[in-house]
Formats: sequence, structure tokens, C-alpha cells
Amino acid sequence: MTHSSLIRPTLAVLTVVAIAACHNGSATTTPSTVSTSTSATATTTRSTTSTAGGLPAGVTAAMVATGDSIFHARGCRNCHGMDAKGARNGPDLTSGKFQHVNGTYPDFVRIITSGIPAAEIKDPSHTIPMPARGGNRPAPLTDEQINDVAAYVYSLSHK
Repeated sequence: MTHSSLIRPTLAVLTVVAIAACHNGSATTTPSTVSTSTSATATTTRSTTSTAGGLPAGVTAAMVATGDSIFHARGCRNCHGMDAKGARNGPDLTSGKFQHVNGTYPDFVRIITSGIPAAEIKDPSHTIPMPARGGNRPAPLTDEQINDVAAYVYSLSHK
């Protein structure tokens, strides 16, 4: 095993440990509101509930770790980069600034499920469409895999 091949598993373990360390066993809910513009004239507000660990209700550290593995094993890394900080054909997923989603876990699930057709890409520097369900190679992501990847992507921008 080379040094570079140890980085991804180490980061996954550290992510799980950090999230578990933040969670003291008592889930408290804190409503948070996220506003985003869905068009030039309309604004939507979504409310999400977070656990003490900073993850949305129903999202676990195990989901984040599994989503990390799927993200790096599938084509996600090809466009968004190994560190998810963006690449030539995909935006940064760590900054908290998004053009196609409002940053909530359910919206990440939505965008991974539906994808982004080429005609709807808002950043002209990104020309390759995001395939629905991660594409067909090797097979479309299942609902559970989509939830895991969404949990991982959510965790990147909500630290």
C-alpha cells in the first residue's frame, strides 16, 4: 500500500470519529432555515432539523462514511475532484456556495437522483451534464446509495 492509497481510508475513519466524538448520545434538535433563490423572482425557505452532531435528522456517521466511499469509487470524483473542491467539469462541494441546490440534505438527494442536464448547467465553465443516479456505469445508484452520497456531500459543506 502506498502513502497516497492510505489517505482516503484514513480520512473516512477520521470523519466518522470526528462526527461520533461530537455526538454525545443525546439528540437535540435545532431548527435552521436556509433561503435560496430558485428563480429571478422567487425565493424559497426550507427548514431542516439537525442532531447534536451537526447532521440532519436520520443521517448517520455510517452513511457519511459509506457515501465517501461511493463518491470516490464512482464518477463523482472525476468532475468534483478527489477532495470535492471542484475540478474542470464540476463545482466545489465544500464551500457551501451552490448554484443548483439550496444546501439541505433533501436537496442533495434530489440533485443526485435527478442529475443536471447540459442545458440546465449554470456555470459555463462546466460543460458535462451530471448524470441522474450517478450514471449507468457500472449501474445507477440505489436510493440507499444516493442517501449515503448526499450525506457525505452535506457533511463536506456543514462542518
